Amino acid sequence: MSEYYFDRVNSKGEVIFKRDTNESLEDVEKYLNSKNIEYEVKEQAHMIKVFTKGRDYSYYYTTGRWAPYKKYLGGYPKKHYHSKGIEDFITRFIQGEKK
Repeated sequence: MSEYYFDRVNSKGEVIFKRDTNESLEDVEKYLNSKNIEYEVKEQAHMIKVFTKGRDYSYYYTTGRWAPYKKYLGGYPKKHYHSKGIEDFITRFIQGEKK
């Protein structure tokens, strides 16, 4: 996994950093399949909808960003969270396990 790097300065003048997961769609699918986790690929958005524990999540596999998918809000979350990759996302945030 790579570390954070400068991405841009937003409209509020805040510096935005980014971290890439260096995981491909195939890597993420292999992991989810090995854990029997249901998902749906949204290839154009580089996103996977993950269905687990009665909730839906949007997971962007190129950056590790994720958010609960809220159907009642039109599906678009106001805040995204960061993980280090698919395994980190599932174990820390979905299953709530500490390594």
